[in-house]
Amino acid sequence: MTASFEDQLAFLSELQDIDLDLHTLNKTLAALPEKIAAAESAYSEVKQKFDALKAELAEVEHNKRTDESELAASVEHLREREAKLYAIKTNKEYQAAIKEVSEGKRMNREREDRILAAMERIEALSKEITQLESECAEKEGALTAGREAVQAEEEAILARIKTESARRPELLRRIEKDVLRKYDTVRSRHAQAMAGVTQGICQGCSTRVPPQLYNEMLRRESFKVCPSCQRLLYVVAASAEAEEGEEKK
Repeated sequence: MTASFEDQLAFLSELQDIDLDLHTLNKTLAALPEKIAAAESAYSEVKQKFDALKAELAEVEHNKRTDESELAASVEHLREREAKLYAIKTNKEYQAAIKEVSEGKRMNREREDRILAAMERIEALSKEITQLESECAEKEGALTAGREAVQAEEEAILARIKTESARRPELLRRIEKDVLRKYDTVRSRHAQAMAGVTQGICQGCSTRVPPQLYNEMLRRESFKVCPSCQRLLYVVAASAEAEEGEEKK
């Protein structure tokens, strides 16, 4: 059964190599979004500020146009109203007209102040928007380049996963079902389901295996399970040869 065990060990070792590669590839694939998270955050922050400033600029410009329109209409109205003051016959009507003109002029001064403030704000916003537009384009370019790089890496990983996965079916057919069942059970808990034993130490959990179990393993007739981590054990060839050498002395 030694030859059979050696064959099974070779097949299972190759399967584990494939599965470890697939495990690493899938972990790398899952972590890809994190590679562009910083670039996305940087672009989003600048873009939100850029959009907010543009919205504020549009609102300020709208309010300025409204004040300018109302100012022009009010100035014309007050001019006509003042021109008719001397045609008013009663003192009560005259005082009402004077009050209306005075209140209109006060409101117009407020409109003029708002228009001047709006002009200053528009100038400041325009400068800031121009600066942010350049920064926004730079961040967007970095994000686009990052996404393209991640996409290329993703495609390469998926291609490797496809290639590695294609090798599994043939190996699965060559491995005994009971051995494969144990392997799959352990692999559900440990990415590395097999562990070599060197000088009596499990290389999976660094625990010394019981002497009797180790002696059985030296016969290389069947897979044994580590009492500590439950991995499938096999004696590393160099360690087994060393043990045999000691026995012959």
